[in-house]
Amino acid sequence: MNDQKKWKLLDTQKVFGSPWVSLENRNYELSNGLVKNDYLHLNRPDYVLIVVLDGRGRLLVERQYRRGVDDFVYELPAGWIEKGESPSEAAKRELLEETGVNGSGDTCFELYPQPGFSSMKAYVCILNIDTIGTAQVGEDEDISTMWIALEDVQKMVKESKIKDMGFLAALSLVDHP
Repeated sequence: MNDQKKWKLLDTQKVFGSPWVSLENRNYELSNGLVKNDYLHLNRPDYVLIVVLDGRGRLLVERQYRRGVDDFVYELPAGWIEKGESPSEAAKRELLEETGVNGSGDTCFELYPQPGFSSMKAYVCILNIDTIGTAQVGEDEDISTMWIALEDVQKMVKESKIKDMGFLAALSLVDHP
């Protein structure tokens, strides 16, 4: 695979920008020498998805309102990686903020959630429970948390109750009893 010719980025023009998303128009020289213009590229910050299992084999799951689909969605705890943070540091911070769980560990897996048009990366971090306290969610977050047995999570997936692709990808990394 490494002997394949690569595409060459010729230039980039910013179309739109905000703190959470920017859109670029990119032009490439393809591996066969052709030049192609107008590839739209979405930039978003990297983020973490957090997997936490308790001693009884239950997964920590959130249900929160998502404006993009105008619905409540089952998800894993997750959040943006702030500048200067490692994925595991971001996972511990986000887990504590959203759920009140103080976690430890540094096992993280890197994923490309939308490689066709975005360079954003997702990191699935598997953490252990140290202590459980009180969540400190943001004022625009409507999150409820629950512990769900892995076999029930699998049923929810098959019943299309769990639809979040990040959740589904992370679930494949969980060791099942």
